[in-house]
Amino acid sequence: MTLASTPAAAQRWTFCVGWAPGAKDVWISEVFAGGDRERLEASYRIYLDHQGAASPVAQCPLPNEDKTSVVNAQTGAEDFNRKLGATLHAVPAQDFPPRR
Repeated sequence: MTLASTPAAAQRWTFCVGWAPGAKDVWISEVFAGGDRERLEASYRIYLDHQGAASPVAQCPLPNEDKTSVVNAQTGAEDFNRKLGATLHAVPAQDFPPRR
């Protein structure tokens, strides 16, 4: 009899970007192990609301197993928003995502 082992699920990584329409402030989270995208975006909107953003918009890319590509995408989001003249706010891992 052979015991088949199930491989451990690979970590999937993402980050979130948020802003308030018409404002220059943009919040970009650190890269973190991600879960359900819709739930993350809803939680990020609540986080941004608590930061004072009016009617915030939140976007979190689909989680990906390749952490390097996610970090590169996060850096690209920072560069893009900086070129647009946004005021960037880093969101540390201890602030988002919320702990269960």
